[in-house]
Amino acid sequence: MDVKNKLKSRESFWHTTFVVALFVITTVLIYLALPGEARFKYEFQKGRPWMHETLIAPFDFAILKSDDELKTERDSVLNAQLPYFTYQDSIGKDQIGKLKNQVDELGQSLNIKSKTISEAGIRQQLVNLYQEVFKRGILEQSISDYPSLKGKSDLMFVEDHVGRKTPLSSVFSLKTAYNYLSSGQEQLAEKYPSWQPLLVKIHPEVFLRSNLVFDAKTTDFERQKLLDDISTSRGMVQEGERIVSQGDLITPDTYRILESLQKAYENRLGNATEYYGVLAGKGMFIILLMLVLFLFVFNIRRELLNSKRDIAFTLLMTVVMIYFCRLVVSTNPQMVYLVPFTVLALTIRTFLDARLAIFVNTIAALIVGFMVPNGYEFVLLQILAGTVAVISQDKLLRRGQLVITSVFILLTYVFAYIGISLIQEGNWHAIEWMQLRWFVGNAVLTLITYLLVYIFEKSFGFVSDVTLIELSYSNQNLLRKLAEEAPGTFQHSLQVANLAEDAITKLGGNPLLVRTGAMYHDIGKTKAPHFFAENQAKGINPHEEMSLEESARVIMSHVADGVTLARKYKIPEMIIDFIRTHHGTTTTGYFYMMSKNENPEQNIDPSKFTYPGPVPSTRETAVVMLADSIEAASRSLKDINAESLSDLIDKIFKSKIKDGQLDYAPLTFQDITLLKQIFLEKLLTIYHVRMEYPVEKKVKKVKRKTIPLDRRKNR
Repeated sequence: MDVKNKLKSRESFWHTTFVVALFVITTVLIYLALPGEARFKYEFQKGRPWMHETLIAPFDFAILKSDDELKTERDSVLNAQLPYFTYQDSIGKDQIGKLKNQVDELGQSLNIKSKTISEAGIRQQLVNLYQEVFKRGILEQSISDYPSLKGKSDLMFVEDHVGRKTPLSSVFSLKTAYNYLSSGQEQLAEKYPSWQPLLVKIHPEVFLRSNLVFDAKTTDFERQKLLDDISTSRGMVQEGERIVSQGDLITPDTYRILESLQKAYENRLGNATEYYGVLAGKGMFIILLMLVLFLFVFNIRRELLNSKRDIAFTLLMTVVMIYFCRLVVSTNPQMVYLVPFTVLALTIRTFLDARLAIFVNTIAALIVGFMVPNGYEFVLLQILAGTVAVISQDKLLRRGQLVITSVFILLTYVFAYIGISLIQEGNWHAIEWMQLRWFVGNAVLTLITYLLVYIFEKSFGFVSDVTLIELSYSNQNLLRKLAEEAPGTFQHSLQVANLAEDAITKLGGNPLLVRTGAMYHDIGKTKAPHFFAENQAKGINPHEEMSLEESARVIMSHVADGVTLARKYKIPEMIIDFIRTHHGTTTTGYFYMMSKNENPEQNIDPSKFTYPGPVPSTRETAVVMLADSIEAASRSLKDINAESLSDLIDKIFKSKIKDGQLDYAPLTFQDITLLKQIFLEKLLTIYHVRMEYPVEKKVKKVKRKTIPLDRRKNR
């Protein structure tokens, strides 16, 4: 006994050490996730009174422009900025040279000679016409095909590394240049008829080439230079200057100054004393939150501390969600609302407990609130959404339930955000409606909970309600095997499942888990079904040819066989617990008593007739043990009525309590009284026990005197 106590004490010590180590490691990891910058200590909202003491500027800082102001300035700069096109003068010179050569060749072949001095200048006039077009510039496409020219009236020529502003109206495209040259050549032909045969053979498209090329590199460089020149501030606040007095309404201008002070304060590292002070504050904050979480679990969900898996899963999920939010915030703070934060609450609710899920969600939201802008708004939204998610997701039984939960989460986000915005801004037009897109994406991403539930089941050995429904389906492979090979045991398991499910529903527990566990508790009997009375044909009993010890060993082996078979079919350990514990450490009563009666002078070793156990340690396994014993014993009653069933139930309960089978089950005396009542009512319904109907008593008939007809008439 001392050895057992020492082993139990040592196991308890290492378990406690493991749990404490988990909390310490989690605290350190969360501490490292928090940013090292100082946090602004004041909370404020636009349109609301300043609730703190009068605020004096602690140092000089710039008044930052709002995002809308910066966007307006950037758009204005980009609209005013002109695109750059490189002018390639060599193209025009090459094409003009080719034109001159062709004119000379055509003049000689056509024997066109100058009749007057003016006519002799036509060659130069034609060259001048083409030079004008090339000088003004030719674009390869029409102006409307250049996105950079959209809405512009000018562009920048870059010639010899010098830019000059040029109106778009003076620039040609290949098409407009062709029309312009064709029209010019027609005018020259009308003015100088003798040159018409030559001009007809000059085709403008032969000589036209684009000599303006969009210079994307220079355009982007100049654009970035203009954007960099935009000032992000619009004024300064001097140290010692009053910013806002207590009770003053926070106007848009004051709100902008306060936001500027907040950013300057948080980016200001300060001296070493201030820096280490921030680190100390972070540590105190995280330690306090983790202590609160531990105390909640210790006082409200203490059984969680007894499971290394459950506590490790809870803390791991919390850390992962915090670090994921930290990663998103470092990339784009606005996208933090896209993070499906409610997945944390939903997964914990699915596998563990609703109260724990809400509490962990609140703790995680408070921690992440220190990382994001508008922390109060973020914390409020996540606490509301997480609470609604847990309440709406009572049981994850169907895929559609998660879709409905996502809709509820979306509505919660939208209504809460609009409400906060109206409080801050005071009118509908000031609400940033585009922010709602993050909430829509958040609700959609929440659907990944269904996939995560499957992954966590396989990784941590959890069993969700969906899995329990699948396992309890009577056509599931192992249950079909039980129904075919041991039909009597299958019917017994169905009755036990009905009894236990009804009991745990009224008592408080997991009905799906109880039903599934009851369906599998006797699965080991499929190895040798004919050794069990419910599967034996009338008059055939193999135990008659066996010793009592052999019979007991065969009967007891169905527990170990059931565990082996369940693991072969990959049944979760949570269900296997029902197989191990449904007989606890009781004895095979019939064979043990027969052995004692047949050998009164011998000391019979009870261990040879005792099940290996262990005894039930949960409310669910205890209820299945009781339901199994009561259902099996009720079949042996010769006279089934309310009194005999009540006596049977009392006897079994007293026997289990006396043998210590319920010592580790969390059942109170009130629970036991309620269970007795539930089992009795259920059995009365199953066996159709009715009240005895009264027998009709036979009454002796009195002969009626007849009255003569003549006397009746007189009456």
